[in-house]
Amino acid sequence: MSDVERKDSLRTANLLAALALELTGRLERLTKRHPNETTSSLAALNVIGFYEGCSNNALSRALGLSHTATVRLVDKLEASGLVTSETGADRRFVSLRLTESGRERAQELLSERCRRLCETLDILSTNDRRHLSRISEILLRSLVSAAGDADHICRLCDETSCPEDRCPVHNRAIALESNSES
Repeated sequence: MSDVERKDSLRTANLLAALALELTGRLERLTKRHPNETTSSLAALNVIGFYEGCSNNALSRALGLSHTATVRLVDKLEASGLVTSETGADRRFVSLRLTESGRERAQELLSERCRRLCETLDILSTNDRRHLSRISEILLRSLVSAAGDADHICRLCDETSCPEDRCPVHNRAIALESNSES
């Protein structure tokens, strides 16, 4: 790589980091109802909605939180009336489900997030949006090194706008899982 190419690469990395940080900050400010609401709590609602009846362990892996932190988070979501937990046949297993309020909050979050991001993308031409989508797919696929990465990467995704059959993360995870089973 030449010096010019290296400088261009570093600039692109810096621009991408600045864009990611600013978009993340804006989305966090827009989607939180109060300062104590965390991105993890919003992601938890989404993950539980994806995997209705999932366990604390599955939620913990998807969120990248310790088991203890996940239990505390679920307790807060239950106290807020957004989630219910039921003890399974094995008393150590807990089945998590969204309440109607939790389902509404998760949908509200996803709708607002997508609406705000679409407003940002509206300045791009159709062709530029297609290029950005293609580049995003390539980068997201490259971030999946194990099948379990998909749940974490997509913890705040709207599966209606990126269904599993078109999701680069999900498809890469399936390919990795298939390769490991061979």
